[in-house]
Amino acid sequence: MKAILGTMTFGEQVFGGDAAAMLSFFSREGGREVDTAYVYNEGTCERIIGEALKETSASFSLATKVNPRISGKLDYEAVMRQLPESLDRMGVDSVDILYLHFPDPNTPIEEPLRACAELYKRGLFKELGVSNFPLSLVLEMLPVCDALDCPRPSVYEGVYNALSRDAERELFPALDDLGMRFYAYNPLAGGMLTGRYHELSDSVKGGRFDHRPNYKNRYWKDSYFEAVKLIDSACAAEGVPMPEAAYRWLAHHSSLSVVRGDGVIVGASRLSQLKQNLSALDAPALSDDLADAFEEAWKITAAESPSYFRWYQPGKKG
Repeated sequence: MKAILGTMTFGEQVFGGDAAAMLSFFSREGGREVDTAYVYNEGTCERIIGEALKETSASFSLATKVNPRISGKLDYEAVMRQLPESLDRMGVDSVDILYLHFPDPNTPIEEPLRACAELYKRGLFKELGVSNFPLSLVLEMLPVCDALDCPRPSVYEGVYNALSRDAERELFPALDDLGMRFYAYNPLAGGMLTGRYHELSDSVKGGRFDHRPNYKNRYWKDSYFEAVKLIDSACAAEGVPMPEAAYRWLAHHSSLSVVRGDGVIVGASRLSQLKQNLSALDAPALSDDLADAFEEAWKITAAESPSYFRWYQPGKKG
């Protein structure tokens, strides 16, 4: 299963030489795609990537995202402003993928797509992607893209992990017809599948649930703790670390498709963690018993699993 290097930790937990070391290691392991966004850590993330790129001779495929959070709208002006700024921060002339980060319920989709069409014609990006969009809006985009001579979206970046599988409901069945691949973020359910958290009363100080309140709203639920307990027990019985099992589930037992070109966004707060995560994604399939435990865990969380799409909401982060 293809790995995409996630960089949300750059500028929050990863800085300077550590970022360069991660990029270099990722390249040596055969990785090429690097994912970031205009809003990650107020732009520090993209600037760190830019500095790190100067320290490595490796070639990467870069993806960034334009976001309604800056101006309160995902309109023509937002897209026209953000992509050039992202390129300047990273010191590059173009990116391979430009994502619309969140759907804006108050702005017609023609607005951002008109800007995308112009920027595409200037050669500032090669592929259009969407993240957190409902399928209905993706379908609505298609004739608009055609009318504007804008490329149709070819990649969807969405939340997907062993405990959050809502994308299987309507999105995955449509991907092949849409000619889109899927890149899964939150492979460890925001940290729930790391083994660090065990119950609702656990402290979140210093972790992602502390820095990003939306993550707590997404995963900090009784059903998730119950499911994690079940998986943890099954992993312990076989001597398999839970994070490793979660990545192996994605690679071998999920609805992701190598043929379609799907991948997993792999992040880390340190180089040793990146090594572990990439190794896990490349490991063999789970035993039948462990795979069954993941299926039982999904039955527990399914009713409370977050939707695969999220509309932009002013003032909310994460």
